[in-house]
Amino acid sequence: MKNMTVIPPKPQKGNTAAKEEVKRLRVAAYCRVSTDNEEQASSYEAQIQHYEEFIKTNPEWEFVGVYADEGISATNTKKRDQFNAMIEDCKQGKIDMIFTKSISRFARNTLDCLQYIRLLKEINIPVFFEKESINTMDAKGEVLITIMASLAQQESESLSKNTKMGIQYRFQQGKVMVNTKHFLGYDKDEKGHLIINPAEAEIIKRIFREYLEGFSCQKIARGLEQDGILTSRGNPRWHDSTVRKILENEKYMGDALLQKTYTIDFLNKKRGKNNGVLPQYYIEDDHEAIIPKEIYMKVQEEIARRSSERDKNGIRRGFSANNPFSQIITCECCGAQYRRIHWYNHGKTSIVWRCKTRMEDKTVCNSRTIHEELLQQAFVDALNEMIENSDGYLSHLKENLKSAINLCNPQSAEALAARMNQLQQELIDRTESRQNYDDLVEEILLLREQQEQTNMDEAAKAEHRDRIQALCNFINSQPRTITKFDGTLVRKLLKDVKVCDAFIEFRFKSGTSVIIEK
Repeated sequence: MKNMTVIPPKPQKGNTAAKEEVKRLRVAAYCRVSTDNEEQASSYEAQIQHYEEFIKTNPEWEFVGVYADEGISATNTKKRDQFNAMIEDCKQGKIDMIFTKSISRFARNTLDCLQYIRLLKEINIPVFFEKESINTMDAKGEVLITIMASLAQQESESLSKNTKMGIQYRFQQGKVMVNTKHFLGYDKDEKGHLIINPAEAEIIKRIFREYLEGFSCQKIARGLEQDGILTSRGNPRWHDSTVRKILENEKYMGDALLQKTYTIDFLNKKRGKNNGVLPQYYIEDDHEAIIPKEIYMKVQEEIARRSSERDKNGIRRGFSANNPFSQIITCECCGAQYRRIHWYNHGKTSIVWRCKTRMEDKTVCNSRTIHEELLQQAFVDALNEMIENSDGYLSHLKENLKSAINLCNPQSAEALAARMNQLQQELIDRTESRQNYDDLVEEILLLREQQEQTNMDEAAKAEHRDRIQALCNFINSQPRTITKFDGTLVRKLLKDVKVCDAFIEFRFKSGTSVIIEK
């Protein structure tokens, strides 16, 4: 007798399953509305009810279910959970036919539309579009679908352009749009205006204060993490780039720059930085400030200073806040920075500062190495030198302060602001009357650069005056000799240090210089 093995039949996908096994077609429907307003919500519920009744009343069909996505844009299918679940069920052989209202409800992207229709055709699952009366399994189906999907994509592109125009018009009217759910420091009132969130505002103030005290963005970030402070998105992890963006955001001083970014591709929603591709709108005093403008401008000045520092060879210096003397000690011999290292000598370990060039090649630079204790004591001696000879130093500082005050030129800033307001109004008038405004845009951009430079200059002058006053206050508040090193005084008062063979020169932010022979 011959051996015989029975091979069972494979489960069939689509409507090619044997008629005796699948007596009725398993039919599903897909529907979607792209907004969440009341009218669209009614349409959404009506679509679900329509398809459920429509499929169940046909005795040859078995109702699988309605896959429905609510309140989701359809320019691509990545975020449509129900749509993707339906496609997966088709692949697993759970669905034989799909009904949907129209091509624009199924997809507004030609590529996505054709991709999924062809995928379904390969497993013999037709899609029937009611509005266009198209069955994808017909011979003419794909040709018609290609044409209709292209029209749907054009409609989506037109909608995207109209949305952009609406946003730009609101920008022209000075209406600030901010997603405060992911914006630390502010909430919105019932009218959509920015209002300060007191608890979050303290975090913003801390970040600005610590930066001016000499902390790096990374060190500020680590401190926030250690204190359990969350980011605007509720994340315990802080990045130095996040801190930097906060420091550079003009909204914290009450102003608002509109249209910083724009949508590059409406299909994939890719956004890019607006580097002059579209007009920008700068609104001054739009809302209550968390950070005073003079403090904000001081921070911008400090950011620019740290970014522009170069050594004698033109190489950009890094910035570190690990030690108060980091990045501020330079070598008289070669101009390179001194670095803090652990020195092992005769079995003993000590902390010293040594020229970077000498560390790399002793034949190029023969500058001396300084023990950290000696450097700290020299700084204390410099402070005591000013305290002991306070009359001479205070007299010099007061002269510097008088000169700094005379450098102020508020009329220049006011004139620029007046001209900017005039140009902004003229831009709005020309836009509404559809006149050419290219010449205005060029002048506005140029004027904006002048304003920024003027603000930076004024901030630098104000910073200089504050530093002079700070040193004056320090000298006046010291009735006795300082005996202990304090690193916070280095960050607060000292600009840089120059190491020479016979002495160390301490140059203060006020412009005062003290030489200590060490």
